[in-house]
Amino acid sequence: MDNFRELFVDTQVRLNMAHETSARVFRQASDDAREMAMRVIHDPALNEIKGQAENVWRTVLEILKRLRESISTPNAVVEQLQIIFRDEIARNNTYFVLVGLGTGCMFGCMFGVWLARKTIANPIMKSVACVSYYGSDNVTLCKTNLPHLKSSSDILVRVRAAAITRLDVEISHGYGKILRRIIQGYNAGHPEMPLVVGRSCSGVVENVGKDSKSGLEIGDEVWLASNFYETGLASQLVVAHESRIGRKPVLIGFEGAASLPYDGCMALIALKKAKISENSSIGKRVLIQDGCSAVGCILTQLIKKWGGHVVVTCHQRSAPVVNALGADEIITFSNDSFETNFYEKSIEQSTFMNELLSRQDKYDVVFITTRLNYSTKFIERFLTPHGTIVHAVESIMPSDEYGIFMRMMFKIYVTLKRMGSKVFGVEPNWADEPHLCHNYLDILANYINDEVLNTVVDQVYNPQEAERAVAHVISEKRIGSTIITFR
Repeated sequence: MDNFRELFVDTQVRLNMAHETSARVFRQASDDAREMAMRVIHDPALNEIKGQAENVWRTVLEILKRLRESISTPNAVVEQLQIIFRDEIARNNTYFVLVGLGTGCMFGCMFGVWLARKTIANPIMKSVACVSYYGSDNVTLCKTNLPHLKSSSDILVRVRAAAITRLDVEISHGYGKILRRIIQGYNAGHPEMPLVVGRSCSGVVENVGKDSKSGLEIGDEVWLASNFYETGLASQLVVAHESRIGRKPVLIGFEGAASLPYDGCMALIALKKAKISENSSIGKRVLIQDGCSAVGCILTQLIKKWGGHVVVTCHQRSAPVVNALGADEIITFSNDSFETNFYEKSIEQSTFMNELLSRQDKYDVVFITTRLNYSTKFIERFLTPHGTIVHAVESIMPSDEYGIFMRMMFKIYVTLKRMGSKVFGVEPNWADEPHLCHNYLDILANYINDEVLNTVVDQVYNPQEAERAVAHVISEKRIGSTIITFR
């Protein structure tokens, strides 16, 4: 008990001491602040500032007094105006001052209204696009503006899946950029970058133009393709003219359907150039270079179904797939670099040439499905007397290498060609691009529904995996098509 009493007394003493100390510190701070304030008040500099402020105030009051007196007497106002406009120079100066004030006020009001306007953000969507022409590394997931119907015959499609092709990789390196800039320059407000990639897609009709005669309705499942100089289709929503859209085959899903429109049209056009059809291919020997490409897979199936003898070249990894598609003979390359067999400096020493020489076969048609960096003239020795070489690949665009003068001439040419196409009511053919229309798409759909043609989808990626999808497209182990799914 005594210990507790001592502790209580000690605590009370300490509290009293702390209170006295804090009070002493507060009084000292108050005294210092009061002394500082008095020093500032009696400072001569402050007195000088106060005097100047008083002088300004007295001047303002004097001006107001004179102005009131002049307004109260009209004659004084007239005299002041006569002084202001005493000569022509003064009048001109006054005129320009008033015009400047009026113009400045007008533009100021307009600028203020523009700043105060209600801004509505453009709706955006996910797209796989290239952000520059510096290579495939610049193809990535982007946010782009939602498209809108440009004409009463357009159709809005919600994309479920889109195909990334070798052509998209070439576009990311600048393929067709000059022609694309000229054509898209006519579309006001259309930015060049980001440039959406994807040449084929499948999806569901979201909206139909009022003058559309396609017979499509909202909710119909469709597929479509686009050329290299047009905006790609790897977006959540796309707009296309009704002539570019066809009904999706009912026997395949969206991913499989997205693999066919562009490459299927390329294959059909190549068959037309080679004069190969269902009735004329029986007994013909056909060589397909790179049979594991998307176009090669389609050609292999159709020619085999029509009775032709098909020989394909491919990587060893894709040999089982190509064999399942119906190839009669397969020239495989087991090394790690499949394409080096076609891109060697001395074609006479290439594995591809040695294989052809060892077989001693003659071919009615040779299809080239991937771009080669050398002339294919050497293949002519392996053709029959009436044999032909058909390039089922996009041609090189000379305009991509044009200088300033040639670009100007090319722009004039494109402008005149556009004018001529509008006069005659035809769609201009800008390059050796495939003719993409619903007629070819309907033919492909019939082949699918009749089980003549099967889709070959190698890999399916999400939009967030766009970089991986592009890397797979340019890899040497790809087979068929690479798909981006938006579902």
